[in-house]
Amino acid sequence: MLSRTCLLARQSSKLPLYSITNRFNSDVAEVKASKNPLSTGQTGAAVLGASILATAVSKEMIVLDADVLAGSILFACTYGLGKKIGPMVVDGLDKYTKGIETTMMEGKKVQIAAYEAAIAEEKAAIESLNLAGDIFDIKRELVQIEMEAEYRRRIKSVHTEVKKRLDYQVELENTKKAFIRDHIVAWLEKEVIASISSEQEEANINQCIASLSLLAPAQ
Repeated sequence: MLSRTCLLARQSSKLPLYSITNRFNSDVAEVKASKNPLSTGQTGAAVLGASILATAVSKEMIVLDADVLAGSILFACTYGLGKKIGPMVVDGLDKYTKGIETTMMEGKKVQIAAYEAAIAEEKAAIESLNLAGDIFDIKRELVQIEMEAEYRRRIKSVHTEVKKRLDYQVELENTKKAFIRDHIVAWLEKEVIASISSEQEEANINQCIASLSLLAPAQ
């Protein structure tokens, strides 16, 4: 079987190169144009490719050493893993990307809401600045009212203190006058009593009795 394959490969190698290439290209085009490339009558391209590969190996154009075999196996494994794991990795990366995009969109919405709130606060601040003139006038009037109230309180305090001092002076003068009056009266009484003699006292007593006796009939 192997010798027959080698014989066919040698016979095919005697064909012109351009004819092989044209036939291969036409077969490949037919395979691509067909919906079912492995159907009966349309496997020529695969057979031709296998024949060319066998010819290259028999002519030692491709040396099947350990490196080539390892590379072929590695390529086949990588290709198979890519076919099997690739869709899962793509789906995982798509989900991860969508999660990141969702997170970024949420953060964007939060930032937009924060900016809108800041804009609303700035607009409120502008409106409050428009009312600042009226607020300042009201505060000025309140300050004036407080100053007037403080002024009246101080005047009342001064009036109370002055009245207390005047009352004290009046009371002091009245006390002095009462003391002088009592002292003078006591002194006069003492002097009068001391100036009366026993004869004058007896005469005064008799005169008092006479006055009482004159008043008795009149009653």
